[in-house]
Amino acid sequence: MKIERLFFIGVVLVFCLLTASSAWGHKVHVFAWVEGGTVHSESYFSNGNKVVNAQIQVFDNYGKLIVSGKTDKKGIFAFKLPACTALRIVLNASEGHNAEFDLAVDQVD
Repeated sequence: MKIERLFFIGVVLVFCLLTASSAWGHKVHVFAWVEGGTVHSESYFSNGNKVVNAQIQVFDNYGKLIVSGKTDKKGIFAFKLPACTALRIVLNASEGHNAEFDLAVDQVD
């Protein structure tokens, strides 16, 4: 009886570990930086694959949508730096894969 119970617990743990690793493989990231008056963003999954053709929305420090578009085949989205003190870049890579990046004015060249 004790061996059967330990076996069952072991099977459940293995199942949990296997499903958790596949979930981490689809975690999405977005990173942004400013160069020469242009904001560049790069979007990628945790396994290194680029996020292609995904919706990007950029909000100012008041929460107003100021720019939107889609990532290219390299996971890049770029736009002219607007006159505001902070930006929130929101990536929607479908199927609930979302990421955000806050770009503060002190990160601007």
